[in-house]
Amino acid sequence: MHFAILGLVLGLGSAVSPGPLQTLVISQAVLRGWRAGALMALAPLASDLVIVVVAVGLVRLVPAVWLNGISLAGGVLVGYIAWDTGRAARRAAYVEPALAAVADGGTTRSAPPPRSRAGEVSYARAVLVNFLNPHPWLFWMVVGAPVAVRALHHGAVWGILFILMFYVGMIGLKIGLSVLADRGVEWMGSRFQVWTLRAAALGLAIVAVLLAVHGISGLIA
Repeated sequence: MHFAILGLVLGLGSAVSPGPLQTLVISQAVLRGWRAGALMALAPLASDLVIVVVAVGLVRLVPAVWLNGISLAGGVLVGYIAWDTGRAARRAAYVEPALAAVADGGTTRSAPPPRSRAGEVSYARAVLVNFLNPHPWLFWMVVGAPVAVRALHHGAVWGILFILMFYVGMIGLKIGLSVLADRGVEWMGSRFQVWTLRAAALGLAIVAVLLAVHGISGLIA
C-alpha cells in the first residue's frame, strides 16, 4: 500500500507548489468563482496523459542501475520542493497575523465584486499551459516514472494505484485551493493554509529521504 501513499503525498505536494497551473486556478477562482478555478485544476487530466506515457515508457528502457541514480536525483528534486514549500509556509505565517489584526480592528467586509468574464481562460488553454510547463515533464522523468516502474514490477495494479492517487491528491487539493481563493484573501492567509503547507513540506521531505536512500542503497549494493 506504500505506493498509494507515495502517490498521494507527492500529489498533495505538487498541488501546493507554485507554478503556472496554480496561478490559473487561483486567478480564475478569484475572477469567476471556485468552479472556474476547479476547471483549471482538471487540466492535468488531459495534458499529463502524454507526459506520463512518454516518461514511463522511456524510464522502462533504461538499465536497472540507472533507475537507482534517477531515484537519487529524484530525492534531491523532491527535497528542494519540500524546502521551497516550507519557505512558502513561513511567508504565509508572516501574512496571517497581519490579516488577523485587520479583522480584529473591526474592518467591515465589503460586498464581493460582481463576477466578470474579463481575464477568462479556457480549459483548452489551461491544458496547453500545463503541457508546455517543464515542471510536469521534469517531475515525471525524474520522480514519478521511476516510482511507477518500481510499482509496476510488483503488479500492474500498484502502478495504476500510484498514478491514480497522485492525481487524486493533486487535483483534489487544487480544487480546495480554488474554494479558498473564492472565499477571499483572509482565508488564503489563515492558519489552515500555513499548516497545509507545513504538512506538505514534511511529507515531501520524508519522500525525498526515502527516494535518496533507495537510490544510494541500489548504487552501492
